[in-house]
Amino acid sequence: MVQILFVLGLLLMVYNTYTGLQIKGLAPGGIIGERLTQLNALIVFFALGYLLVGVLTWSRPADTLLVIMALILLFGAIFVLLVLRLVQAILKALEG
Repeated sequence: MVQILFVLGLLLMVYNTYTGLQIKGLAPGGIIGERLTQLNALIVFFALGYLLVGVLTWSRPADTLLVIMALILLFGAIFVLLVLRLVQAILKALEG
């Protein structure tokens, strides 16, 4: 079960990374572009951390702490998805 949670979260973070780079293309300059660059760097860092935790704990037996950690990381990936959708909506509203 823990491995499934890690794989789902990692796939979601890969999708978030792709989406973040697409959004960055919509606002390449200015303060919004700068903040999107920072956001994308944090998304990539989070995805790499997710991958590292998954690799380091892959063969460990599932215990309560590992399940809680996997759920926290999965919900963190969902949070990143929601933030990216909010940024997309804001950029569309600014376009007019």
